[in-house]
Amino acid sequence: MNEPHFFDEFASRILRLYHGGKEDFWNAVMTPFLSDATILAKWKNRKVGLELLNIFKTVDRERKRFLTEYTLPLGFDVSRWQSLNKKDEYFKDAYPVYAFLVIWMEEVGLADNLNAFGDLLRAVVYGIAGYGILDVQVDGGRFSPVELLTAHKLIAEYEAGILRHFGTTEVNLNILHRIRAQFLDAEIKEKMLRGQSSPYEKDKPIECGFKAAHLLTPFMLSLERLGKSDAIDAYFEVFFLFGAVIQIIDDLKDLEEDLSIGHFTYITIDSDAVTLYQKGHKPGEIAKKLLKDERRLKTIHAACKQLLAEANRILQALNDPFLARIVDVTELRLDAYFRRDLKLPV
Repeated sequence: MNEPHFFDEFASRILRLYHGGKEDFWNAVMTPFLSDATILAKWKNRKVGLELLNIFKTVDRERKRFLTEYTLPLGFDVSRWQSLNKKDEYFKDAYPVYAFLVIWMEEVGLADNLNAFGDLLRAVVYGIAGYGILDVQVDGGRFSPVELLTAHKLIAEYEAGILRHFGTTEVNLNILHRIRAQFLDAEIKEKMLRGQSSPYEKDKPIECGFKAAHLLTPFMLSLERLGKSDAIDAYFEVFFLFGAVIQIIDDLKDLEEDLSIGHFTYITIDSDAVTLYQKGHKPGEIAKKLLKDERRLKTIHAACKQLLAEANRILQALNDPFLARIVDVTELRLDAYFRRDLKLPV
């Protein structure tokens, strides 16, 4: 294996593993999240699971090398920036999504896109890095013009690369604009309310999924070629629905850090977190209190389950069973996090 070109091998490696045994592949993906998975089941799926893990680790090394080579001519190594490394989780969340993308593209007949999947990966790596750095910049207390401009440069590379891959059509331009505008609108609202209240509403948890929609751009830009332009709004809703669940899980993990900068999330709605923060209570104390509130956690978990149920309902209407696999795995991940990390019986 030639690691400097691993982006170009990613799709073929995933498909080889998938066609080696489809049920074994899905079992390997899902078993780690199952509460009733036996040691025997875990042992049975270990080979596929380890190979998937190896693919993701290798593509992550390639990602770091790729971004380093891109920025060195500018006089710095972006892979060493704290603002990027703080968002390592964005990349780790993305690799399984793009493994699903490979399988989905094959199942729906987008062979041409698979042939150039390495270029697509390069584009989305620019995007994840750019949006990640931008997110840290607008959240942090120390502003860096160099980092802010680099974030925009990376996003520009991402948008140019992904349009080269899928085609610069009016439909695709509108999709890309909508994703960027939604991200910016969500960030503006969040920053306006920093230290005052959560930007989310209790009965609209789907809005938690607006900021991470760029991760799913390749799915959206495939729709015109598939003759599904009339279903764009429905697919957007699906991605916002299960994207919101992923964001809520991340917000639970980052609760103390978010509170330290006065960022209130869906987790803090209908609580005294704002009052305690404004009175000078320590973020750790506030976070601990919220995470000990079993009724609150059960309500959040139930809201997430409703989001995923709605996503599945829409995908059933769209007759897209392969994309539904992402929703199924997201649900398993949700239940596993609440069960193992938050010690909540689900």
